[in-house]
Amino acid sequence: MSCYYFHFQVGGRLIRDTRGVELDEPGEIVNCSAHIANLLRRRACREPEWKEAIIHVEDKERRFSLFLPIARFADAIPRLQA
Repeated sequence: MSCYYFHFQVGGRLIRDTRGVELDEPGEIVNCSAHIANLLRRRACREPEWKEAIIHVEDKERRFSLFLPIARFADAIPRLQA
């Protein structure tokens, strides 16, 4: 298992994940990101700039870094499609 941190960046703000999530395989990152995007749905709908938001994933050692646009998860956030 590896620990991954799912930071959330919107505009100039970065909301850091300080707890992290233990995942069995790196392939679980996209599913976990979709779940996080869904949890953020209510707030995302109140702030139009969040359509441009990024989920920034990195591992504990900061050797792995992945940037996923929240728009990639539009199916998980149907209200952002409008």
